[in-house]
Amino acid sequence: MNRIARGFLVFCSLSFFSIVLPQASANAQGTAAKAERLPTAAEISERYAKASGGREAWAKLSTLALKGTIEVASPQMSGTVEILAKAPNKLLLNMSLLNGQFVRKQGYDGQNGWELDPESGLKRLAGAELQQTKLDAVFDADIRFAELYPDMKVVGKTSVGSREAYKVSTKGPDGKNKNFYFDAQTWLRIAEDAETTGDDGKNLELKSFFEDYRAVAGVQLPFRVRITSSSISFVMNFQEVKHNVPIEDSSFAVPVESAAASKPAGATAADTPDEGETKGHIYVNKFFGMQYDFPEDWTIHGEETKKRIMEVGKNAVSGDDPSRKAGMESAVKHTQILLSLFKYPLGTPNVLNQSIQVMAEDVRHAPGIQTGKDYLLNIQNVLKSSKMSVEVEGEPTEADLGKHAFCHSEFVLHAGTKDVYESFWVTIDKRFALAFVFIAGSPEERAQLVKTLDKVRFDK
Repeated sequence: MNRIARGFLVFCSLSFFSIVLPQASANAQGTAAKAERLPTAAEISERYAKASGGREAWAKLSTLALKGTIEVASPQMSGTVEILAKAPNKLLLNMSLLNGQFVRKQGYDGQNGWELDPESGLKRLAGAELQQTKLDAVFDADIRFAELYPDMKVVGKTSVGSREAYKVSTKGPDGKNKNFYFDAQTWLRIAEDAETTGDDGKNLELKSFFEDYRAVAGVQLPFRVRITSSSISFVMNFQEVKHNVPIEDSSFAVPVESAAASKPAGATAADTPDEGETKGHIYVNKFFGMQYDFPEDWTIHGEETKKRIMEVGKNAVSGDDPSRKAGMESAVKHTQILLSLFKYPLGTPNVLNQSIQVMAEDVRHAPGIQTGKDYLLNIQNVLKSSKMSVEVEGEPTEADLGKHAFCHSEFVLHAGTKDVYESFWVTIDKRFALAFVFIAGSPEERAQLVKTLDKVRFDK
């Protein structure tokens, strides 16, 4: 089950974490060793093999297919995880968060290890990462611990939560310390901890707990896995575990490597929104076939202002949370501000400056976002779990603009002694979220800005 923890953390690095090994025992606190003979590493390995079901039970299995859910504590979000494993050493991990907004796959085909996400494309594993993936993919690792980790040493007896456990130390393929914790009564592996290095070069400690063991075709598997680190805590609960189901070898194969690896098939530069053109108070965008007649006395701001808006918004939502900050970095990379309008020039004193922003976000990497409502529900989840004081005014509401199916939500941002009123109008067009964002100092002003949508036209 180590493979599950590691895979999720790898996935989250696209927007949340770095590629690492699961590390354990969040509450594993050392206790004074009792005056008793400690079992050897070989004895623990053998007892663990028997407790996990034994060699005969494992020999009867050829595949395992697991499906479950993921709950992340901070930032609050949920998703799904699917794991396919095939003897002797094939593995596929498929994970998704926020209704498919963040997805990641990781696999090992018996020789090659790989990771794939729409953010960074296809990555072929090498070195210590490949060696660890190779270990994770061993189908019957539970009965082969002594073989897989020949340098294991029993260092003492400790506690993991309320359970007494034997602590066994070794080193991972990267040369860093790794500890296993085996229940002193059941002999099952109930925790791990490990040192690793994140993509930022900093040391990272991870703790993993394996709980709720249940028998599946005679072998014991944890149906609940908890992971904690300095930047994230999450729980995986498995609701469905099948064994000996047909799984094609092609499921584990390295995806075709091409320039489209980080984009959906067929995506080209022509599939990306243009900046559009402004003539007087008319904005035209050919990609969306859209024309917008905006207030003629408003100020248009250029690239530097657009960058500043994105930076301020990113920092406001993420705060000091490193995982949330990484997630917002990913969102910024996928987002363009097509048109940035303010009622008064920026810096005008003593006014709460009304604003209209027209934006496009690439959601081709998020198959769960099919409509404007899907997009807005994701925004609501992010805002509700952020440190901002935001009030969501009801559920997303559908509306048509120029025969385009839009959906809109209203928000109130409580900023000190002032309230800022916002309205988001979103449609999904060519797998991009096209959004109009209206910002005002009162509900009445906001309503007036929304009325400008009456002057939006789309090509037939």
